Amino acid sequence: MKLASFSIGGLKGFGAITDNGVIGLTGRLSGRQQTLREVLEADVLDEARTAIEGVEPDYPVDKVEFLLPIPNPEKIYCVGQNYREHILEMGYEIPTSPSIFSRYARTFVPHNGTMDMPSHSEHFDYEAEMTVVIGRPARHVSEADALKYVAGYTVANDGSVRDWQARGPQVAPGKNWENSGMLGPWITTADEAGDPANMSVKSWVNGEQRQEGNTSDLVFSAAFLVSYLSTFITLMPGDMITTGSPAGVAVGFNPPKWLKPGDKVEVEIGGVGRLSAKVG
Repeated sequence: MKLASFSIGGLKGFGAITDNGVIGLTGRLSGRQQTLREVLEADVLDEARTAIEGVEPDYPVDKVEFLLPIPNPEKIYCVGQNYREHILEMGYEIPTSPSIFSRYARTFVPHNGTMDMPSHSEHFDYEAEMTVVIGRPARHVSEADALKYVAGYTVANDGSVRDWQARGPQVAPGKNWENSGMLGPWITTADEAGDPANMSVKSWVNGEQRQEGNTSDLVFSAAFLVSYLSTFITLMPGDMITTGSPAGVAVGFNPPKWLKPGDKVEVEIGGVGRLSAKVG
């Protein structure tokens, strides 16, 4: 099941994306949930699956304006330097512990949105990332049990402003420029997405393929990251974890292939979906 948040006719809601269109689910479930985060908090994904069986779509997909899959997540954690090939591309050593930083929802644009070219930098980079969406409160969970707490997966471009990222020991300034990343288009539920340890990860800029990797190259797997983060904080329904990016980012080219206004960036995670946005 693919679940998306969207706007149509000025009204915000959520629903299921099918081959034939969008089935609106806002207020249709027994708890009258108004957001996808509320759906995850109420643990009613099975009810949502039942609710769309045999139902005709309410809208064509091209008539809805996509929002962030979870417009109001409590937390978004990102992982840096997590693909072996990318680490080698950057000239770093393989880490023994994950590099974790936070991003804010307002730093991402949804599918078909427009990223803002940074006002004080030309070093604007793209990073294709498979993203975990938490479905149940997770605290002190084992790696073996971690995926039981995952509702599904979505797609991210962890857009980076590289010169600002390098200005100090913390990467947060270069990772939190407003409207610099992409997230969406939807959440593909865990039962349909496939194995998070074997998903293809690709990106394109203006139709030119830049990245082609697989989550099998992750140093720290999705299950490890859920367990690791849950050690120091409770992960809540709707929280997201972007898991790192494979080789082929702009800074890895000589000379770097920085993004510029007018560029179209596309990211695809196998079994999950394809995300697209432009640079404005």
